Amino acid sequence: MSETVFYHRTTIAGAREIAKSGFADEKWGFDIRDDRSGEPLKMVGVWLTNRPLGEHEGPDGDAVLEVRISLSEESLQAFEVEELFWDARIWVIPAELINPHITVRILEVDPRTSWFHEAIDPDEPDEEL
Repeated sequence: MSETVFYHRTTIAGAREIAKSGFADEKWGFDIRDDRSGEPLKMVGVWLTNRPLGEHEGPDGDAVLEVRISLSEESLQAFEVEELFWDARIWVIPAELINPHITVRILEVDPRTSWFHEAIDPDEPDEEL
């Protein structure tokens, strides 16, 4: 069976919940038009990307998850949202479809917002070592 790697940005609490219980569907709206209806594109599912998105590129959150799905990329093709980013691919996939096939690990946590890292003041200059 093929395995596909995706990324998902969320809150730290959200990352813990996803790692414990799996994803839950969310509603998404996009600034692109549906090819068939001409209406703004709206989807329900889990937002996944082919690379970790920066803080201001997608959904808010201080944690990035690596999501391995034991399904081929081809089988998920119908859920891809095209033309949203020029340098990243986006999918919105129903949680019930992927949850039985996922392995999730917390890839990155913003140390400025996490209790297990030293607090960092972004306005304070770096100290010399």
